[in-house]
Amino acid sequence: MKPLTLLVPFVLSFPSCALARPQAAVAAVTQDKALPVREVTVFKDGHAYVLREQEAPQGGEVVLTELPTPVLGTFWPYATGGARLVHAKAGYVETERDVEALDLQQLVEANVGRKARIKDATGEEFSGVLRPLPRRNDSDGNASVVVLEGETGSRALQLHGVRWIEIEGQPARTIRRKERQERLTLKLESVAKDSKVGVVYVQEGLRWVPSYKLDIDGKGKARVQMEASLQNDLIDLKDATVNLVVGVPSFEFKGLLDPISLQQELARVAAAMDFGQNTAQFLSNSLRTQAAGYSALQAEGPAESVPAGSEAAEDLFVFTVQHVTLAKGERMVLPLREFELDYRDVYTLDVPFAPPMQMREQLQSDRVMELAKALAAPKVMHVLRLKNTSDAPLTTAPALVLSRGRVLAQGQMRYAPRGVETDLKINPAIDVCVELDEREAGRKADAERWNGSSYGRIDITGSVTLRNEKAQAVDLEVSRRVLGLADSVGQDGKLSQLDLASLGSELRGVSWWSWWNWPYWWFRFNGFGEFKWKVKLAPGESVKLDAGWHYFWQ
Repeated sequence: MKPLTLLVPFVLSFPSCALARPQAAVAAVTQDKALPVREVTVFKDGHAYVLREQEAPQGGEVVLTELPTPVLGTFWPYATGGARLVHAKAGYVETERDVEALDLQQLVEANVGRKARIKDATGEEFSGVLRPLPRRNDSDGNASVVVLEGETGSRALQLHGVRWIEIEGQPARTIRRKERQERLTLKLESVAKDSKVGVVYVQEGLRWVPSYKLDIDGKGKARVQMEASLQNDLIDLKDATVNLVVGVPSFEFKGLLDPISLQQELARVAAAMDFGQNTAQFLSNSLRTQAAGYSALQAEGPAESVPAGSEAAEDLFVFTVQHVTLAKGERMVLPLREFELDYRDVYTLDVPFAPPMQMREQLQSDRVMELAKALAAPKVMHVLRLKNTSDAPLTTAPALVLSRGRVLAQGQMRYAPRGVETDLKINPAIDVCVELDEREAGRKADAERWNGSSYGRIDITGSVTLRNEKAQAVDLEVSRRVLGLADSVGQDGKLSQLDLASLGSELRGVSWWSWWNWPYWWFRFNGFGEFKWKVKLAPGESVKLDAGWHYFWQ
């Protein structure tokens, strides 16, 4: 048989028929397909509740060679049908398997004991029998020399200096390697014919993203299609039942892994979260820590930012899809529902907060320009006011809007339970014109005294002028929010005072709010006023909406 000659550097390329197949190191590895996924409940924040189950084997053990990484406290193994679960044990085992030789060192290791001929960098050739590669110690995986035993003695050659090697006969292409492998063992007793064994747990890695498509007819009817995009980075699904959850779940310990995932993984997460100072104490019975030591876990906030009034405080609703097959790493789009909703066209205008004039006068030029941009006359928005008459809640999701089959806009569907209305903003109504006006109407010194200090009162009047340039009448809903105390409103509007708690998230989105250290007395005398109007404008008609408010200043 012609010997095999390899030039160095080289790339090994062998026919598939000549390769030695990797073989299982131990019998347990044949159970890689143990506990297939029967059902999975998927949340929009990327967590999933996984149910894996199979018939209980008569041998009394089920072995998984790839451990799940569940959220702390969510891993629950079980047995049914009279079988008793003794334990679920995670650990490591040393295994061996054959792997393909991919470089010169591995090829020499695979063919120890065979005759070979080697040419070194000087061009000199040597022949002999390949001997085991010497290493500094057992843990050192790299060798620097190759040893040839010839008739006159043994010769050691530097591996990096070998130009080619010729091995007599058909060379071996695989080597034996030791591996440290994860192992989860479920041990059972009293297994009967109908016994089953399984595990359930919550783990991150499987997400669903809802989307809507609405086709409006211009007469108050919208044909709605809903679909779900599945992103699977967790585990293979084969003919599984998938539950898609509307609503935001609460997983109190989603930042921590369960110990069943093995300690080094837990330690890695814990180190990133200052585990020793916060979480370790939290998991103890310390009343003091339970009252005040959880801030580190809460600091991350919700996994998904949910608008006010959406499903954040909502009970969960589930769409169920049967017979889903989706491998890890794959994506899938699933049509979920088709239904019809009533809608009406509404035009809304929200006039944002503006800072007091005294604060504006303190700004530098770049901040003045930024503030002017933020407070520029807002646009009237065309809104579809949808009434949810379907059999399921509408969830927060992207919504593509068509008008009789032609694309009109894309907006964000907001959460709405059954029987409730929700607004879907689509386009600015550029043919409904807006003019804003705000001016000082009066000033009174020493209007209030507190803690030995005097505070003046500044009265403000403002107006919003709207003009309808559309060819049809429009229903308008206008709101204006101000810093101060609401005094008067015209044109049958309504006024009210808002509390700081209800405006927390809204104020965080106001760029200029953080530019000042608001003095302590501001909230003692002032507040947040709101004015609202509902008007209907015929084509070419205009309206001026008046309001008055005041605030105190030192």
